[in-house]
Amino acid sequence: MKIFILFSISIVAILIISKKLFYSAKRNLFKDQSAWSSKDIKIKYSESKEISDPRRNDNFLKIIADESKTYLEDQSNNVEE
Repeated sequence: MKIFILFSISIVAILIISKKLFYSAKRNLFKDQSAWSSKDIKIKYSESKEISDPRRNDNFLKIIADESKTYLEDQSNNVEE
């Protein structure tokens, strides 16, 4: 009988501790998401050095990547200052 009581108490303790660890991990995992959910991201568009011709086949993904890189560099410079 004593073994059963000790076993049940240890099971309950393990469940309570694991529940707290799970909620803590879940809260830390989604902490950054909740920080960004209510913020508007302002994108500054830089003037393009070359005028795009509508007849030309541009690589739009490369253009977006370059603009994103410029934006992120500006943001990191603002954070460092």
